[in-house]
Amino acid sequence: MKVSIALLMLCCLSLTDGQTEVQEENCKLNIWNEVRDVRDMVVELRVKLDMVMNDNSRLNERMKVSETQLEELKRENAEQTKVAFSADLGIRGHLGPQTNAITLAFNNVLTNIGNNYNPETGLFTAPVKGVYYFRFTICGIQINKSTGANLYKNGKNIVSVGQWLHHDQHRYASNGAVLQLEVGDVVCMKLLPGYTIYDSKDNLSTFSGFLIYPI
Repeated sequence: MKVSIALLMLCCLSLTDGQTEVQEENCKLNIWNEVRDVRDMVVELRVKLDMVMNDNSRLNERMKVSETQLEELKRENAEQTKVAFSADLGIRGHLGPQTNAITLAFNNVLTNIGNNYNPETGLFTAPVKGVYYFRFTICGIQINKSTGANLYKNGKNIVSVGQWLHHDQHRYASNGAVLQLEVGDVVCMKLLPGYTIYDSKDNLSTFSGFLIYPI
């Protein structure tokens, strides 16, 4: 009987040791599996980090290029000739009609960037070869009198505008043109024979122009 009990106890101890060993092995396997998963995760993160760093490097290079281009544009813009003017006729009343054509001196200057418009003579002189835009508006109030004006380039009529006879007070007309000018070309407004033009403190008759771009 004692021998049987002893054998039973040995068997129980053997089974317990075996289960413990199996549990330890399973625990070790689980740990290694987790370590492997962490390692794989680290590798994946390193790959993603390398990709992000490469993307950042490319973005930085693009940013440097963009900044360089922006500085170049700023420099070119600073060096580019600035031309723009706008002036009102500056009289209180009307001119005309006259027997001869006269150059209109819009002497109430509103803007004259570059000082290429001369308010005393009414002449605009192109400082650079380029494409320019000119715009003008004229007003007339004399009943039974025509009102109008013409845009001239180097003495040649380019565009005209007018209201002919039998009009009520404060009639307006406008026109404009895009012109390619060479250095020294002259643009002005003229009042032709038989026509009138009117202005007041409200700046009703105006002449404007600016450089669109040099060529």
